[in-house]
Amino acid sequence: MSEPEVRVWRAFHTKPRHEKTIAERFEESGIEVYCPLIETKVQWSDRLKRVKKPLFNGYIFARVNESERIKVLEDPSVTRNVTYLGKPGIIRNEEIEAIRYILDEGDDVMIHHFEPGQRVRIATGQMKGSYGEIVHVTGSRIKVRIESLGFELIANINAAKLDSLAS
Repeated sequence: MSEPEVRVWRAFHTKPRHEKTIAERFEESGIEVYCPLIETKVQWSDRLKRVKKPLFNGYIFARVNESERIKVLEDPSVTRNVTYLGKPGIIRNEEIEAIRYILDEGDDVMIHHFEPGQRVRIATGQMKGSYGEIVHVTGSRIKVRIESLGFELIANINAAKLDSLAS
């Protein structure tokens, strides 16, 4: 008798706005899945409503063995496995627990995706209130071009210190 395959956390890309539906479907079929949700306010035409939205748009996490991973990929709402160095990526248990902890303990948790060319405002520190344009993104460090006083200053700034500006 062989040992059952080890289950590990994996991330999967989903079709837009399918995250919660996929999570429910897999939970019903016995696959351990995690779709971190945050509560946010949404303005409807007649009122303000609080809704739960996925923290990571277009992603779900599932704790699966290899055969279950294939089953997840066969779902019509899952587009692909997140890969690392060309192989299906593994998410450590500690990383999943950290997300859960942050969502349980944190207030107003948000995710910002910064892209080169995007306009931002520096929210904290000595340059608070300055506006700039993202030049390069490396992890949580962002190179921002700040144009003020008639010269260009390029600074590496932590993403947590930036506010995204509407395009």
